[in-house]
Amino acid sequence: MNTALYIAKRMLENKGGTQNRSKPIVFLAIAGITLGISVMILSISIASGFQKEVREKIVGFGSHIQISSSYSNVSFESSPLLVSEIDTAEIRSDKKVKSVQVFAYKPAIIQSKNKREKDGKIIRDIQGVVFKGIGADFNSSFFSTHLIKGKVPKYSEDLVSDSILVSKSIADKLNVKTGEKVAVFFIKETGPQQRNFIVSGIYETGLEDFDKQFCFVDINQIRRLNNWGISAHLRVNENCEYNYVVLEALARGGNKNYRYQWGDKEFSAENKQILCPIKDTVIRVVVSDFEAMGYLEPLEMQSIPDTAWLTIKVSGDENIKCNCRTEEESLQADYINDSTTQFIKDGVTFTTVLRTSGGSSNHYSGGIEVLLNDFEQLSNGEEVIENYISPIYNVTTIVQQNEEIFNWLNMLDMNVYIILGLMILVAIVNMTSALLVLILEKTRTIGILKALGADDWMVQKIFVYNGAFLILKGIIYGNLLAFAVIFLQNEFHFLTLPQENYYVSVVPMDFPVMSIIIVNVLAFVVCYLALILPSYIVTKITPVKAIKFE
Repeated sequence: MNTALYIAKRMLENKGGTQNRSKPIVFLAIAGITLGISVMILSISIASGFQKEVREKIVGFGSHIQISSSYSNVSFESSPLLVSEIDTAEIRSDKKVKSVQVFAYKPAIIQSKNKREKDGKIIRDIQGVVFKGIGADFNSSFFSTHLIKGKVPKYSEDLVSDSILVSKSIADKLNVKTGEKVAVFFIKETGPQQRNFIVSGIYETGLEDFDKQFCFVDINQIRRLNNWGISAHLRVNENCEYNYVVLEALARGGNKNYRYQWGDKEFSAENKQILCPIKDTVIRVVVSDFEAMGYLEPLEMQSIPDTAWLTIKVSGDENIKCNCRTEEESLQADYINDSTTQFIKDGVTFTTVLRTSGGSSNHYSGGIEVLLNDFEQLSNGEEVIENYISPIYNVTTIVQQNEEIFNWLNMLDMNVYIILGLMILVAIVNMTSALLVLILEKTRTIGILKALGADDWMVQKIFVYNGAFLILKGIIYGNLLAFAVIFLQNEFHFLTLPQENYYVSVVPMDFPVMSIIIVNVLAFVVCYLALILPSYIVTKITPVKAIKFE
């Protein structure tokens, strides 16, 4: 058996009452280590929890990784990106990826409802914001947890919704509530354009700069405002032109320089055709916008084209006359619904049914956001994403987009390191003092052991082991105290913070297992090694003087 370890255990049992004088010192040493360890663990827990909480809020607004067009700039006006050129299915299949979603940004001004002042004047407040367009693939879990009123709107690819999500700070300033209508003005090249939206939900994250800035809207609204993609339409003109019934193709979106493909013909600028169906037929037109890339260069298609079909059913007189009686003769029209119209000419009824592909705007977005399963995989996830896409696209991380905030969060680690160093230093001083008191109290025992043949190193080990047991006891108590505080705080939130200053309303406490283990091991090893130096005082004690020591 290890003789030094056995004697150290016997000393800890405190038999014979010889250690009563050192009890207060030993108690204070253990208490110091307990408080030091608990403070270190709580510091790590709070720093980790605060970083995690703020980080998750920032990621909630912008995801982990954003893919955008190479033509994008630092403004909040998104440039169009053709989604089909990026293999989103392949990105989703990666194990590091949680979800993939489209987005687009559009600056705007929100106007409040009429407010009447005491003097009778009616005023309206305005607020400059950035609308973030989101779609059916949007991961709403973050905003669902920070929703205080209403609901997070659900959008679809086929329909255009007028529901929006605003922050509490914007809602309070404009004095709007859920279910109410607000006027929004978007700046376009042709001037401001108004849209009316209904507030579906109100959120509050505590990130004041973000809450004051961002509202959320259907991405289809931004696609239409920015004229992304092409929307084709066919109609029969109510008036004849040049003595004939005319079928006209209309388009919206793109650069307005449209070309039309009727049937199997080539694209041309002609958007009208003479209509003379003698039997049931279907007419198809394909529309896109074109632009010359250089002087004297041929026109090139710029947008994904859209297709419209007009089904025409003919009933009545078989001797159909295509020409009209006058150049601008009016046709008798009856609008059945949004897509079906009936025209009557010379006793012949033409029933037209319009069908479109819904436009090609869904093929565009301001960019693609990738949400990872773990923030720690951010650097690896960025490399994975870059492997899936062409280098012509910009890939940015949430850290690159918010460098100032993340640099500030990283500075918290330095504060934790300083606290760890100070607490370990205090623990070393406490244990050194306690060990010196124990050596002083056990001077006679040291003399007897040396007289019996024990060498200096064996006697040193007795006191080092003794100190190690005290350190271990303090570490255990410190862990129990820290774990109790973490549990109580996470359950009852009794420690609060001013949210406007700290971005959180309660002190967040995480439980980083690996960091806590490292702190415990580091504290024990450093304090244990620090005991070796003061234990050298044993080598200066002679057996004769020690045995006579009172």
